[in-house]
Amino acid sequence: MVGKLIDGKGRIARKLRISVTDRCNFACLFCMPHKNEIRWIPQQDILSFE
Repeated sequence: MVGKLIDGKGRIARKLRISVTDRCNFACLFCMPHKNEIRWIPQQDILSFE
């Protein structure tokens, strides 16, 4: 495998998921550890096509 993606602990990333929005429908522990800690980005701060 050419160009392996390796994290800071030396682990090889086998899958990469990139989100282009601040709204994720998976709500996994990696992105949103606790419901009370979710802070959405204000709409005016989100990058848009305009």
